[in-house]
Amino acid sequence: MRLIRDPAILALMGMQVTVWAGLFYSFPALVLHWQTEFGWSTAEIMGAFTISIAVYALGAPLFGRLIDRGAAPISMPLGAAIGAGLLVALAFADTLLAFYLIWAAIGATMGLTLYEACFAIVTRARGANARRAITAITLVGGFASTLAYPLTHWLAGIGGWRTAICAMAALVVLVAAPLARLAARKLEAQARAQALPTDTAPSRPRPFVLHVPGYWAIAGGFALAALTSGIVLSHLLPIMAAQGVSDDMAILAAAAIGPAQVAGRMAMMAVDNRISALRIAQIAMATLALGAVMMAAAGWVAALVLAFGVLQGAGYGVVGIMRPVVTRDILGQRDFGAVSGAVSLPSLFLFALAPFLGAVLFDLAGYGPVLLLCMAAPVAGAILLQTLDRT
Repeated sequence: MRLIRDPAILALMGMQVTVWAGLFYSFPALVLHWQTEFGWSTAEIMGAFTISIAVYALGAPLFGRLIDRGAAPISMPLGAAIGAGLLVALAFADTLLAFYLIWAAIGATMGLTLYEACFAIVTRARGANARRAITAITLVGGFASTLAYPLTHWLAGIGGWRTAICAMAALVVLVAAPLARLAARKLEAQARAQALPTDTAPSRPRPFVLHVPGYWAIAGGFALAALTSGIVLSHLLPIMAAQGVSDDMAILAAAAIGPAQVAGRMAMMAVDNRISALRIAQIAMATLALGAVMMAAAGWVAALVLAFGVLQGAGYGVVGIMRPVVTRDILGQRDFGAVSGAVSLPSLFLFALAPFLGAVLFDLAGYGPVLLLCMAAPVAGAILLQTLDRT
């Protein structure tokens, strides 16, 4: 209840739901519109999303270091404002090159504003108490897809996809940017006042982080889960269409992902003191795999696509929280922004590769192999995390 009365955490809740809806979910929500208007192939379009997230991944350790050095009050609202301008620029893009360049630039603004930056400033300010704050923020952030899919679908139906993308830009600049500034200023002031060890300790060189026992198990395990989420979230509507699911049912299932994220996180909070963060992460990865099974079965029973939405949302939502928590538990808090960025790098790279890889597999053999990969990857990730018990 204290978090509900915390202005900084409340601001981050609103900031994350709007910035995720605008900068991230606008792509998978509008991909079919771009295919229809421009005639680009699935692989060509998804390549832009891959590059965007690759830029996000490459920037994650750098942006984490900026936050470690106190730059969040500038970097977070600036990223939101620039991202909004780039969304408007998309409305004027009519070549594939321009489309790629704009999404590459949006990737940098994602790194300045999305969960990695948010978790870094919260951990910097709250230390060991960051876990509950992170959970509270992601509870609300989970509604980003619920906001993005129906809103863009409705606006595109009224005025086309350009109207929808400009509306998302307005949401980011008018809501996300001011909230980011408010939250980051308050949290940075708290971090400086408390003089946490992370503020004064020398930066940890990345090669040292890469050789810390447990680093590759954490980074690799969460990266495999990210591969499934990246494929599913970016190909959500095309996969459903290929499975013969109606447009209305597809939008309903997509919208269910957000509430399911919240439900999964609430279930996680209910067992927080009885199950370790590591076990919770493994259960969430198994849930992602089961969700892919439901998506594959939707070709025979369309209603199972709703079960997919619930399972995918719950698994994705919990995995997102557990990566920074497990990282802090195993690797410590010192220079957390940089360390967390290094841990997230493989996840973001596979998440970046996922849209393009899914498109290539689809072009070669249909969505059957794509769904098989989505089933296998999180199971392998859960197995890899099991090795942490021996570190």
